[in-house]
Amino acid sequence: MKSKVTTIANRLVGQGWNRREAMIKAWEIVKAREIDSKVSGISLPNRQRAAERLTRYAPESVRISLRRDKGNEYDNNAVAVMASVNGSNAYQMGYLPRGLAMYIAPLMDAGKAVAATFKQVTGKYQSWHNYGLNVNVSI
Repeated sequence: MKSKVTTIANRLVGQGWNRREAMIKAWEIVKAREIDSKVSGISLPNRQRAAERLTRYAPESVRISLRRDKGNEYDNNAVAVMASVNGSNAYQMGYLPRGLAMYIAPLMDAGKAVAATFKQVTGKYQSWHNYGLNVNVSI
C-alpha cells in the first residue's frame, strides 16, 4: 500500500515537479501543522484588481477563509481561497494549489478544522507583472 507521502509526491511529479522537490513538499504537507502557500488562479483580471485593493489595507484587516468547491469541473479536490477586509463580503481570490488541495480537501470533507491566514500580496514589481497572494494554511 502506498503511503500518503508517495501518493502526494507522485501527483506533484505529474504536475511537473522534479522527484526530489515533490518528495520534500509531500513530507511537509503530511507532517506539518501549517503550510505557507501561494494561491493559484489569481492572474485573472478581476482577481488582480482585488489583490491590488488588498495592498491598501493593513495585513491584520485581511481575513482569509477556505471554501470547499466540490463542483469544480477541473479538480474534484478544489479548495477556493476567499478574502475579505474588515468583515466585508468575501471575494474568491483563487484556489489552493492542486498538490496541497488534494491533501486539504479530504480533511475538510471529514469535518476537520482547516484555517487560513493572510501572509502578503506579492509581485507587481514592474507594470507588466501580476500580483500574487500568499497564505498560511493550518491544520
